[in-house]
Amino acid sequence: MYEQLKNLRETAIGSILKPVTLVEPNTSISKTVDMMTETNSYDVFTQHGKEVTTANARDILNSKNIANDISSLMYKTRALTRNDTVGSAATLISHYRTRSVPVAEDGQIVGQVFAKDIVSLLGQQNLHWIAANTVLIPNPTTVKTSEPLAAARKLMMSMRIDHLPVIRSGKISQVLTSMHLLQALKPRERIGSDLRGLNILRRFDSPIGNLGSTRVPNCITSSPLSTVIDSIIKADSTCCLLTLWDELHGIITYKDLVNLLETRLESEVPLYIIGLPHDMANANIVKAKLDKIIRNLRKAYPEVEEAKASIKTVHNPSSNRNHYQVVVRIITPYQRHSYTELGWDLSKIFDTLGSRIIRNLSKRSKKRWKTSIRKLDKKDIF
Repeated sequence: MYEQLKNLRETAIGSILKPVTLVEPNTSISKTVDMMTETNSYDVFTQHGKEVTTANARDILNSKNIANDISSLMYKTRALTRNDTVGSAATLISHYRTRSVPVAEDGQIVGQVFAKDIVSLLGQQNLHWIAANTVLIPNPTTVKTSEPLAAARKLMMSMRIDHLPVIRSGKISQVLTSMHLLQALKPRERIGSDLRGLNILRRFDSPIGNLGSTRVPNCITSSPLSTVIDSIIKADSTCCLLTLWDELHGIITYKDLVNLLETRLESEVPLYIIGLPHDMANANIVKAKLDKIIRNLRKAYPEVEEAKASIKTVHNPSSNRNHYQVVVRIITPYQRHSYTELGWDLSKIFDTLGSRIIRNLSKRSKKRWKTSIRKLDKKDIF
């Protein structure tokens, strides 16, 4: 799959460049939500000189006062150029966990590239031979129609997710997204600014009920990936549910599909890294550390077949310093091992993960290779 998608990764973004809607830094969160709802925009951008800032629907859900300026939620992001590739756009979208990335020319934003259009390009590839169950996120978090909107909001913010399948009478009835929850931020009638915070709290106390989308495609887990992508595009949805015998087994979102364009490192085994922008000062150091972890691990645990590292930027509104959540998955013939670490220094995070991974899997390797007398033939014992 990696080799097959090479041409797509190297495609210039000019073919999918779309107009961008900017907001002024002093625009209220309330008006920003109106604009996002009208244009169905998940991300918004502002520009201060050559500096580009952004916020998305999930960031705005954390707002306590919609009368505040949107600038209070914005954080710096990187803009692409017209000469950048689809692979670069996919990398930034994965890294910042957004659905679009801005494009600048001579220091001015001239457009944006949407995850939706990257998914459309993926739909033009021959991916019938890839099963959906190799890409899906298993056992997605769900909520019930009787639960309050506040519970859904808390899950989305704490787990950094945008889709929650909703259960009614034991079956999935709809999917609630962060864009749906934005509607709960808006007061139903004009009220004083001093009461808006209270109004928000009350509205999030109401049950989920019928809020959400029922036009969500549903495929079986063994469906070809091309079928899943086609279903998402035709339904104009941002996700697809994967079921088996009428039971929910997983979900595939824009993010999971964009991640197929992940960067592969030169290594002894297939080694991938998601969410690491090439312009990061310590990008090469991080890549080298990950490669070293796997090389050292294979000396004691030679069954390693593949490794993936996913780096997620965790924005903290109270600090100018971003934190990172790094998840490393080690794939062997027997099972998959997952390790997670959180911090602000990527280099130190990978040092800590390397020690944990090698220590843990080396112990497992020794136990497995220790010969059991009960499994030996008599001729081997005597």
